[in-house]
Amino acid sequence: MSVVDGATTGRGRMSVHPVDRKSPLPAWAQVQRDLRRQIGQELQTGYRLPTERELSELYGVSRITIRQALSALAADGYVERRQGAGTFVADIPEPVQHDFALTTPWRDRFHAAGQTAKSIHLRDAPTEPEPHELTKLITPEEASAERLHLKRLHVVNDRAIGLTDSWVPEPMAPGLSDQVLIDGSLSRTLREVFERTPSDTNHYLEVGAANSREAHLLNTTLEAPLFVVWSVARLKDGSLLETTRTVWLGSRVRFHYTSAFPGS
Repeated sequence: MSVVDGATTGRGRMSVHPVDRKSPLPAWAQVQRDLRRQIGQELQTGYRLPTERELSELYGVSRITIRQALSALAADGYVERRQGAGTFVADIPEPVQHDFALTTPWRDRFHAAGQTAKSIHLRDAPTEPEPHELTKLITPEEASAERLHLKRLHVVNDRAIGLTDSWVPEPMAPGLSDQVLIDGSLSRTLREVFERTPSDTNHYLEVGAANSREAHLLNTTLEAPLFVVWSVARLKDGSLLETTRTVWLGSRVRFHYTSAFPGS
């Protein structure tokens, strides 16, 4: 792909990758990706980006397309848009690091590191059917049984990083719909209020994209990259306790794991 040089606002020059009209990726997303690359590799905090008109000329796209790209970058914290002054490279916060093994309550790790972390039970969220990706991981009888749906928003240092939808069989937690979740945690509530602790939980990780509802709750853009974790938790006797779908915003979360090799 060719590179185009263009003048900025008196603070040097930018080299941009022009939009590929044959790409399935929308033009605004291509511009967002290229500006994010430059912010990560070349542009310092406080750098003032060219105006929308100048960027429009550099990339060969409309100002509306540029505005979409800048809005997406602002939503993810890469730039700050100041009325009457322009768009500036922000002091980008480090992505939240998550345990790939998913064995430790994530809030506890952040609290131990001196960060604020909480889950907010979205009690007014509409009931959602369990996705097929989850129902195929359980038996038809379990999938057809009556279950309660709960949604939580996960926030670290006042930034939304993820969402969890859970489905719990009614007999496992009678009255759960009227229960205030302890610290917004369903697992802790199931353990401390209903004395239900999973014996094993299977997790499945894949990549997804934010739909309109998720984009709104996470304050990000439609189709923003997500880590999607499907989970099935069971009691010691094999009874289904909970199925969950958790999404982590790719621009704000990174996963960590440690590999051990024999003889190392």
